[in-house]
Amino acid sequence: MKVIFVQDVRGVAKRYDVKDVSDGYARNFLFANKLAEPATPGALKKIEAMRAEHRAAEETLMKQLMEVKRQMESVTLQFALKTDKSGAPFASVNKDTILSALRDHKFITTERPAIELKYPIKDFGEHTVPVDLKKGVVAHLKIQVVKEA
Repeated sequence: MKVIFVQDVRGVAKRYDVKDVSDGYARNFLFANKLAEPATPGALKKIEAMRAEHRAAEETLMKQLMEVKRQMESVTLQFALKTDKSGAPFASVNKDTILSALRDHKFITTERPAIELKYPIKDFGEHTVPVDLKKGVVAHLKIQVVKEA
């Protein structure tokens, strides 16, 4: 039976794919869980319009992500850390502090990008941290860690 997938099914098909599957699998699993619908001529025309709409939304999202990347790479975030008498920092800059700084600067709102930081930053100076926004767009964020006055 030929079906149109309306959602991604891991290991089987992606959204908007048209595939042949067994009748039992289609009726008992795909249709029951609303993962696919029968591939009728009317549904095939409708799916083409949905694909075009999906592609346009993807292009818009990519443009937005590239703009956010450009803005993030043009700014250096500064963090002030308290130090003890010998000059060693008490605190560190971790993923959560970077995330809250990105929200404060209005680069992101509710989404949570993948900040690729292996360990918290405890050294003073300038650092570069990769931030994976989505869809393979990675911004290289400049962070400057200074002593608190």
